[in-house]
Amino acid sequence: MSAVVGLASSGLLSPWWSLFVDDAGQFLAALAATLACWITAFRHSGTQRWWRLWMGAATGGWMIGQFFWSWYQLFRDVALPSPSLADAAYLTMPVFALVAIIALAADRPAHGAHRRRPGQLVTVLDGLVVVGALFVLSWATTLGSVVRAGAATPLAYSVAIAYPVTDLVLTVIVVLLIAATASAANRVLLIILGAGLLCLSFSDSLFAYLVSAGAPGIPPLANAGFIAGYALIAVAALTPTREAPRWTVHPGTRWGHLLLPYVPVAGTGVLLVVQLVRGVPMDNVEIIVEVVVIALLIIRQAVTLGQSAGLVASRARLVLATDLTRRQLERDLHDGVQQRLISLGLDIRLAEASVPPELPELRQQLSAVMAGLNGTVEEVRELSRGVHPAILTEGGLRPALRALARRSAIGVELDIRLDGRQPEPIEVAAYYVVAEALTNAAKYAESTLVQVCVEVRGGYLHLTVSDDGIGGADPKRGTGLIGLTDRVEAMGGTLTLESPPGQGTHLQADFPLGHV
Repeated sequence: MSAVVGLASSGLLSPWWSLFVDDAGQFLAALAATLACWITAFRHSGTQRWWRLWMGAATGGWMIGQFFWSWYQLFRDVALPSPSLADAAYLTMPVFALVAIIALAADRPAHGAHRRRPGQLVTVLDGLVVVGALFVLSWATTLGSVVRAGAATPLAYSVAIAYPVTDLVLTVIVVLLIAATASAANRVLLIILGAGLLCLSFSDSLFAYLVSAGAPGIPPLANAGFIAGYALIAVAALTPTREAPRWTVHPGTRWGHLLLPYVPVAGTGVLLVVQLVRGVPMDNVEIIVEVVVIALLIIRQAVTLGQSAGLVASRARLVLATDLTRRQLERDLHDGVQQRLISLGLDIRLAEASVPPELPELRQQLSAVMAGLNGTVEEVRELSRGVHPAILTEGGLRPALRALARRSAIGVELDIRLDGRQPEPIEVAAYYVVAEALTNAAKYAESTLVQVCVEVRGGYLHLTVSDDGIGGADPKRGTGLIGLTDRVEAMGGTLTLESPPGQGTHLQADFPLGHV
């Protein structure tokens, strides 16, 4: 690239040969990218093949446009009309490239992978929002005046706008995909493609400016972006593909990605306010694009709200399914293992009663076995109670909390103001909140007394658990309180924790009774 640009700009060649070297360098760069994409495509399968085929079609279309452009410049020695066949071929590049990028973004691990189509839709909407906002900014500052001055016809006007807009669309979508992709498998490819498209966008912006002004060509140095861009696309096609890990966890909230589309929109709003203050009217292009950007933002918010509602419902279904499984396991333990052990105990008692008096040692051995069996039955009973307390299913929250208080290692004061049963998922969630709070108070809080209050008021079940321990509880230091928070929020409720050091811990959970 540097050799082509340096030779074409050196002044050592005649103007015709300098132009020939410049155009040939661009043509060969696009040809190299096309061949790299198509040749490597047949070494891969699935989406890794398809994105290369589509990208090869994109670079091949641009190469044809470059041929027409060079023909007019070098052999006909006339300025290329706008629009022309070269424009038609050039503009196939962003169309096919967009399909290639979408195919690459949709690539997922082959084994048991899940394609998150709503997430991809939000990414595309973010890209369109950013593109629209950046277009308004560039149009209001420089691009609008340049295009209006140089475009003689509406068609020429549209073609002049198409170059920077399409490049901007591709570049922004690649940047968003790099930021939002859940897998690192294609991140290197996207980074290389993004760098190449950014180079193309830079030179295309200069191209749009000079063509709309009626210039026959652009300086070789400004064409460096075309050569570098297609060279980078060739490198991306030749880059080995690494399979993504099957399971990837990204903790925390990615605020940069969430806020990215709103930054240019805010900049657009500031610019429009400045224009209004200065008395500069908005033209039709600005108005249309702003309306489209606002509509896209509304659609994005609707999709995001739908995703959030789906996640909340999914979490609630997961909690309910877990509780159902625990209840089934408790029944299996109670009705299967526990009953079988009790039946064995009765058989041992019968055998012990039938032992002759002259065999006291055998009687003692059977008695010891019976004692051990009774202990096993009690352990199974405790295990089944911990999995899912049968008393909660049969009697409701009041007797279940009383049973918890009786088994607690520290004193518990209960204040239960309930009339009848509550929705079963709410009762289960409230029970486990109290159970976890009592366990934490006994293990870590060094408390001697826990006060539990449950009441229904204003369509909510209000639950408070307070102890007189050392305080200082921090949900970030353990999974117990985090799990409680997830369980409460899955029921549409809220969990509040106050635990100042030395002043005990106060836990409050509020459940909406109409949510379930």
